[in-house]
Amino acid sequence: MPAYLPPDAQSSASLSALRRFTRKQKQTVQLLGEHCELCNTVIPSEHRHLLALSSRAILCACQACSVLFNARDSDNGPYRLIPERYLALPNFQMTDEQWDALMLPVNVVYIFQNSSIKRLMAFYPSPAGATESLLSLDSGKELVRHNPILQEIEPDVEALLINRMHGTRTYYIVPLDACYRLVGVIRLAWRGLGGGEEVLSEIAHFFAEMHTRATEQAKERIESAPVKGERDAGSEL
Repeated sequence: MPAYLPPDAQSSASLSALRRFTRKQKQTVQLLGEHCELCNTVIPSEHRHLLALSSRAILCACQACSVLFNARDSDNGPYRLIPERYLALPNFQMTDEQWDALMLPVNVVYIFQNSSIKRLMAFYPSPAGATESLLSLDSGKELVRHNPILQEIEPDVEALLINRMHGTRTYYIVPLDACYRLVGVIRLAWRGLGGGEEVLSEIAHFFAEMHTRATEQAKERIESAPVKGERDAGSEL
């Protein structure tokens, strides 16, 4: 069963350097603005992201570049446009036995379909970054069989995000960059052997944001849905 290793002095120094670098990058971005990593155009703080399939790195993209790499229509390209969908799954079915089979040292995991190897992959955040957990082919098929909504997840760029901390059972479909952000949050906030109160607070804040985004998008879908009979009524006018 995988377990965390105590961070040594070198790891602590590396994390301190990472925090300083992150603060410096934020200051630079505020002064110079962010840039598209494909064409170097200045972009606003709210922008789309691309996934580089070869390295699985996340790239910032301007509006013009992002439309070139539609997630569904660029199957042969090097990049995938990361969607912006946040969807809560209150009826998701996962038994404790299925969870235990993942053999995770933490109670958070994200699962996505890797198109290059054509199977589900599971990763959990840790002080060292994202760590892969073994997800058997049978386990993946069983999850999909009991939860057909998983068939609608965009390969590579969307993930099933699971939170089972402190007895909670929450499940979301989220963009892959949200999972990457969670990994970064945990890595930067982790203290000592057990993580500390700061990392717990950051995780709680992150999942509160996931809930808010999913709730707001659900409300938008309801408000934008046509009223029953609206199409027929219009055709009779």
